[in-house]
Amino acid sequence: MKADKKTLAVSLLAWGALYYLLGWISLNLDGPESRVAFIWLPSGVAVAAFLITARKQWLALLLTLFLARLILGLTFHHTFHVSLVLALFSLTSHLGIAWCVQRFSRGYDRLHHIVTWVISTIVISALAALAGVGWLSLLAGNWQMQWLWIAWSANVTGTLFVTPPLMGLLSPTNKEMRQASLPGVCLVFAVLLATLWIFSDVPDRSDNIALIYALACLPLVLLTAATVICSNRLASLAFILFSAVVLYASWRETGPFYFARLAAEESVLLAQSYLSAAALLLVFIRAQKTQSTAMRQTRTMAYSLDPETGRLAWDPDADPSLAAALAAVNSRDALLACLPDAQQQARMAARWQAVANGQPVAETFHFTLAIPGHSPITLTERNMLMMTDKDRPVIVAFWTEDKGSLFNPAPQEEG
Repeated sequence: MKADKKTLAVSLLAWGALYYLLGWISLNLDGPESRVAFIWLPSGVAVAAFLITARKQWLALLLTLFLARLILGLTFHHTFHVSLVLALFSLTSHLGIAWCVQRFSRGYDRLHHIVTWVISTIVISALAALAGVGWLSLLAGNWQMQWLWIAWSANVTGTLFVTPPLMGLLSPTNKEMRQASLPGVCLVFAVLLATLWIFSDVPDRSDNIALIYALACLPLVLLTAATVICSNRLASLAFILFSAVVLYASWRETGPFYFARLAAEESVLLAQSYLSAAALLLVFIRAQKTQSTAMRQTRTMAYSLDPETGRLAWDPDADPSLAAALAAVNSRDALLACLPDAQQQARMAARWQAVANGQPVAETFHFTLAIPGHSPITLTERNMLMMTDKDRPVIVAFWTEDKGSLFNPAPQEEG
């Protein structure tokens, strides 16, 4: 118990320190005429922290990040009561994004997790920005709508390009991907060197802008190769190094986005879009790679149920170990008895009844199967439909063993 508390304390301190550090960097990458962060990096830290941390520890994490945000405000001599309210709006939005990812994502569908995360980030960040600007407008006595776009885009871009590499760096890695290969390490160095080369100088008016922006795609090509070839952790490290160089170049106002024909705000917007697009590219490729690996490793099962007799027949071509464990479960009542949760029993029975009555059942169903003599298995019923077998109507359902999500969130124990 003491070891668990010590681990939790160290984890909370690490998240708080990282939140403060990236907040300090964000406030130093301010706008050219005002101290407003165009990219709020702590938003990605907070979302990643909530996704990784078990839900029963969210309150402690929220208080830690809240304290880090207040210390950050004191460091930059911000008005205390303004920082207090803005911190509340900001951290509540980050918690809401993490909650939406866990609540509305389908465990087996990694692309659905990404779409849920992106939509939640866009919508909830807009609400938080509106609340923050509304608070500032109330204090100023007039509408401060010029900050609405900056506040929204800062949170969105910070979440989109900080959360994926942090999750890839800190989440568990597949066993076969743990060892860093020499080509992977070389690719990481290639990403770093290419980014340093491209972002080390400022183009002038005589340079070919098409060529400059084409060269800016070179790090993205190398990042794509690193994501495909390397483990999640090594690919995430490559992206972090790439992002650090781009951010440092933004601070020094160098690189292809500080073209002489562009205003400073346009250059910052280009850099934001560049980093966010790179992060989304990385996360979609990682999802596709993880999905392919999971399809090879995940156990699947299908069964047919005679709604009149209640007899079950299992797919003979399914996973052998799962088929052997389920061989003795040959009736509707026997299957329901393997579900320890009464609510899950009722829901499964209701799904059978709906299909038998000709009603479509489109939503997935997550449940735990406790087979005597075997460890409990968490499964997802992906599809269920009515078919005909030898002129008799049968219900056919398809199961997939849950292997976590794109973001590998922590188990959410209640308590």
